[in-house]
Amino acid sequence: MTHNKHNTCHVSASLRLTAARTAITLLLLIAASLHAVAQDIIRVTGEVTSKDGETLPGVSIADAASNRTITTTDIDGKFAVNVHSNATLRFTMIGAKKQEVRVKGRKHITVKMEEDDIALQEITVSAKRVTDKIIPEPTDIEIHGNYFHVKTRVRVPKEMFGTNTRLIVQPVITNVTRKEQTLMRPLVYDAREYNLTQDRMYDYDMESPSHGDPLAQYVVVRTDDMREKGRTNDIISYKDSVYVRHIKDDYTCDVFMVIENYNRIIYRDTTIIARGTVNPLRWLDYSLAASELNDETYLPKPEMQLRDSKGEINLVFPVSKYKFDPALPANAAEIDKMKAQIDYIARQEGASLQSLEMTGQASPEGNYERNLTLARQRMDFAVNYLKQLMPQEMRQNVEFKYNAQVAKWSDVALLMRMDGLNDEADRLTAAYSKYKSQKNQDNAVYHLPFYNTLVKDKYLPRLRRAEYALRYSLYRELTDAEILDMYNNDYRQLSRYEFFRLFRNEKDPSKKELILRQALDIYPKYMVAANDLAAMLINRNEPNDSMLAAFAGERAPQAVNRNHMIALLAAGKYHDADTLAQYIDESQNNRLLLAVNSVLNGRYEDNFATIAETGIRNEVVMLLAMKRNEEALDKSRRLPADNALSHYLRAICLNRAERPSDACDELLKAFEMDPSLKIDARVDGDVNDLFDIDPRLK
Repeated sequence: MTHNKHNTCHVSASLRLTAARTAITLLLLIAASLHAVAQDIIRVTGEVTSKDGETLPGVSIADAASNRTITTTDIDGKFAVNVHSNATLRFTMIGAKKQEVRVKGRKHITVKMEEDDIALQEITVSAKRVTDKIIPEPTDIEIHGNYFHVKTRVRVPKEMFGTNTRLIVQPVITNVTRKEQTLMRPLVYDAREYNLTQDRMYDYDMESPSHGDPLAQYVVVRTDDMREKGRTNDIISYKDSVYVRHIKDDYTCDVFMVIENYNRIIYRDTTIIARGTVNPLRWLDYSLAASELNDETYLPKPEMQLRDSKGEINLVFPVSKYKFDPALPANAAEIDKMKAQIDYIARQEGASLQSLEMTGQASPEGNYERNLTLARQRMDFAVNYLKQLMPQEMRQNVEFKYNAQVAKWSDVALLMRMDGLNDEADRLTAAYSKYKSQKNQDNAVYHLPFYNTLVKDKYLPRLRRAEYALRYSLYRELTDAEILDMYNNDYRQLSRYEFFRLFRNEKDPSKKELILRQALDIYPKYMVAANDLAAMLINRNEPNDSMLAAFAGERAPQAVNRNHMIALLAAGKYHDADTLAQYIDESQNNRLLLAVNSVLNGRYEDNFATIAETGIRNEVVMLLAMKRNEEALDKSRRLPADNALSHYLRAICLNRAERPSDACDELLKAFEMDPSLKIDARVDGDVNDLFDIDPRLK
């Protein structure tokens, strides 16, 4: 047959079947869920198993009516779909017979699939040589930053791979912790004749994105160079990496393999090539302290608030006199205090004096009306005197007022009780309580034996007083006490600066955290509060890698970028941390942070010395990461023998040195000292193979 573009219309039906089967293969490997929308939609859950009850992941589920793929079964063979209550679901899987199941309104369905007949070509079995299986070599999942690297080789027996076949190898990273799968790049291995036929079927344009072979970009065509030396099988190298978000979870690597010819699937298998990850840096020991934001460029500025204030003065008047003596030391001190307050108000921009209120009081002895008149005269004199202390322009809008009153004998008794003279206060109360008239009360009190020495000389002068309240408003910073009082009343009324003063002054960590969270509740974009809270959480080993995400970057202050980078590293988001590293100053303070970030992202050589300086354990870990295994084994002998992790790391070194028996002994010591290490060891590709050779480790 002549191969040209004009005879492509005569492609056999078998070739078109191949195209369809290739598409099915791709759907199996790279499937996405689609959801039907209708008025009579119901939720259907279920599971798919083999005839023997084994759960089947990756089964394609389609709506038979629309021929649209809806979803695939998960790692446990389970599925959940929204479909019409009367829909028919089609279940397909490479190597299994297609099944169609009517929903009939059921909410749960269990499907058992039977294997399809597999027509294997005749094979020749030689002693100690596998000829009926595709064999990927066991390997390690190596971690560099957030990328998993998988290298393996796949042996293909010549008895299984004829000139009319295609092999598809699909590695899959399985997150055991979350039961999620990540597909890696497939390897498509075509026999030469098969590839030529495919090319002809696709009009010699296999790589066309619109109508070509969807697997064309992954195709490797067999050549004689792929024959393994000294053997009859082909050997194919595979190398790829994939980004993984949850780096600290547990993982395995499986390989799905399929061989097809022009007509059907003739072989399928799944094998595990890696049980766990090789990542010595999981044992890297480092501590990075977070810090508050102290760059004044980013701190909130003080705010001037309009506040009412008042002052007080106490003036002493002579007995029966309405004028006070300004030169009297007690009065002079009070007058000077008022002058200072008036001067302060006059200097404040935007301040306004509102009123001067005087309250005067006369002592109770003598005629009440005469005492009341005296009190009023005293207030009038005091108001006029104090008015003269104010500048003329300040007096214009000030309201001047006073209130005069006469004290009672009960006020004297109260002062006595405040001084602890309860007996004398009781006798005074008993004396004046016998009478209703003021005159009789006065006479009774005058006859008390302690009247002259105690009441007259000590307590009555204290009742002859004048007080003023100078009320004014001005813009000023609130005091810490005023901010706290406002916070206790309603924290939602605080400004950013007032919150700043509050949480920076708070010494109690739990109260400080509450204030910070309340500040962010009111001001979600408050960078200083977010940074201080992030620093608190980091320093108590509870980092939050999302708290500073909205602030970090090129224009952010160093403290914010540093704290966010520390939180990202703690969360295993090494790639994100590495992106942020370009904005961190290469200062001595950041030297360890940048070195830790670099090695966790796979850059070992230039940062080895910095990490090794932090201790022998980290030096051993770095040597293992760099695959300098002999040096690591030598250094591991210096690790402290009383530490479980020392024996664990030594077990890794010995296992890499192909001394599995000694490695088992060290691993057993580690488990005896710290049983929790057994959980880590089962998913650690450096030592989990030891469980298969030493029953003591089970």
